[in-house]
Amino acid sequence: MRKIIFVASLVFSATLNAQVQQHTCGTDLAVQKSLQEHPELIQELQALEDFTASYQPTGERVVRVIPIVFHVMHNYGVENTTREQIVDAVRIINEDFRLLNEDQTNVIPAFQSIVADMEIEFRLAKIDPSGNCTEGITRTVTDLTFNGDNNVKDLVSWPRNKYLNVWVVDAISFGAGGYAYLPGSAPSAAYDGIVVLNRQLGSIGTSNGGNFSARTLTHEIGHFLNLRHPWGGSNSPGETGNCGTDDNVSDTPNTIGVGNQTCNLGQTTCSSLDNVQNYMDYATCAIMYTNGQKTRSQAALASSTAGRNQLWSAANLTATGVSGNPQVCSPIADFKASSNQSCTNTNITFTDLSYNALIDGTWQWNWSFPGGTPSSSTVQNPLVQYAVSGPHTVTLTVTNASGSDSKTKSNVIHISTEFPEVVAPIIEGIEVSGFPVQNGLNAYWRFESSNANAFSRTTDAAATGSASLRYNNLLVAGDLVSTVYSPVINCSFIGTPANLKFKVAYAQRNSTTNDKLEVWISSDCGRTWARRYTKNGSNLATTGGFVNSNFIPNSTQWREESVSVIPIAGQQNAMFKFVFIDSSGNNIYIDDINIVDAPVGFIDIQLDDYATEIYPNPGQGDATIAYSLIHANELKIEMIDVTGRLLGSKVIGKQQPGDYQMSLHEVYSDKPSSGVYFVRIQAGNHQITRKWICN
Repeated sequence: MRKIIFVASLVFSATLNAQVQQHTCGTDLAVQKSLQEHPELIQELQALEDFTASYQPTGERVVRVIPIVFHVMHNYGVENTTREQIVDAVRIINEDFRLLNEDQTNVIPAFQSIVADMEIEFRLAKIDPSGNCTEGITRTVTDLTFNGDNNVKDLVSWPRNKYLNVWVVDAISFGAGGYAYLPGSAPSAAYDGIVVLNRQLGSIGTSNGGNFSARTLTHEIGHFLNLRHPWGGSNSPGETGNCGTDDNVSDTPNTIGVGNQTCNLGQTTCSSLDNVQNYMDYATCAIMYTNGQKTRSQAALASSTAGRNQLWSAANLTATGVSGNPQVCSPIADFKASSNQSCTNTNITFTDLSYNALIDGTWQWNWSFPGGTPSSSTVQNPLVQYAVSGPHTVTLTVTNASGSDSKTKSNVIHISTEFPEVVAPIIEGIEVSGFPVQNGLNAYWRFESSNANAFSRTTDAAATGSASLRYNNLLVAGDLVSTVYSPVINCSFIGTPANLKFKVAYAQRNSTTNDKLEVWISSDCGRTWARRYTKNGSNLATTGGFVNSNFIPNSTQWREESVSVIPIAGQQNAMFKFVFIDSSGNNIYIDDINIVDAPVGFIDIQLDDYATEIYPNPGQGDATIAYSLIHANELKIEMIDVTGRLLGSKVIGKQQPGDYQMSLHEVYSDKPSSGVYFVRIQAGNHQITRKWICN
């Protein structure tokens, strides 16, 4: 007998362990968290279940059209997902929901009779909530894309009863590939919709391209339409207990689910053949929905819960422009520079990133580069040099047949004089009032932040003297980035090895806060950077416990850090920067910043311990090994299980100093089973071992 899942069980089925693991789909965790914080939503979900149980399809074939908008969250990197990739993703979901996907002919005979045309179509919105012309894509510049969840929805969200919102991010904070809210379970109307990784969107561009990635949005829209995983309301596929739960769909067999991203078409786990090809499972051969899932989805669209019944109404299709003739929108101007920091008289390429309309023969670009050569340009992607040091402002005006738009970025380019007067060794104690001031060494320091809160000089605490730098972490919510840039420094007289030394004071607010401090170095006036140091959470903390109030360190709560900066020793245009990633922890202080020669007796190493890591960790199937070489050397990388058994190794030819990364699959080509592994990186006589967990 099929056991019905009660809505209330969703609240209690997650364990603490499950919440910290990485999962393919994060819907169940998101729903559970929302219901825990808003238990009143349980009644709304139960009302939808009651409505669904009594819902009777009319039998009339009606294609329900849903306006969809993609909110691309980016920081001017590859995560700025292209229009072409989004159009490809829309193509795929339309084929999947209308049974037009070519691979549906591969459905095995046992399930061919229940394969469903869901009779749902998705169209990019053509009119935004303010009545303006849109291509159904918004773009928001934010560091939150690298740690996304509901935080990105606070930046942009369109009414859920008019649009299906899809937020595209580079990473999700709790490790999922995507997540949605069941109708009525979102903690607020503005949070209703889908968050998805750009690497799991469509089949081109940044997408990983396989079935699993291409169908992630199909899967998450299923949740948006009140479909659950075929093993029920949990995110724990592969567990034998799942045979006793159900997804409330009559024609999807009970199953424990596919937990290892495989495709065994003969899988039988609950005394019947599993429908592993179902879009709502985790198999790598998802190609179908069932008639029962179609009925359940149609019930969700017929219900007033969360406004799903308004999405496909004739009035809304007109209001969002998807039922009329397409318009040509005016562009929205945007651009990026190949480098925002550089030396004088070096080339900087400006790339047009304007959007909201396809480029055609009517487009015109007008650039303004005060202080640059040239000072203006009409080409799409111009090349510019600056002969004068200091900050520079850039303006782009872009025009097509429908209109024009301008974007001005004040002080976006920072130019430094080659062969600077600032010569290492340097000692900076932040003692000058008003730091950074407009004369002397301090004039060249610069603060930058992803919001109004940034590092600043404070006299509340100091390791020595009377002042230090502080980032006031209690002023704002987390997931923000603040940076301290050094001046360009002539390190010609610094020998090797060399060190950047500084003192830091930091306290965690609680055990879950994970603020991170990084140190990066550059040898070309900031055009390119290499990371040399990373500490976060408890490793960064200099106190013995948690501080929930405003942290001000005493004299015993400082720690000196020494970072190897060999690559900039002997360089004439060196820089370093401190990058703080705010995770809603507590204040951090930095003082006594020095670049010095290494002391006598310093033992040189080959690998930078702080810049060696494996991610994602925990992971599934594969991961990236990132490491940093301090000296040129040959490397050997090994993967070992918990018994000490060598699973695979790779010998790498001589590499020059710098940052590198490679796939774990290059060391061990087989797909690892769930468990704990160790990756050992050896260069010369030095080696570093990192633990990696495979879910």
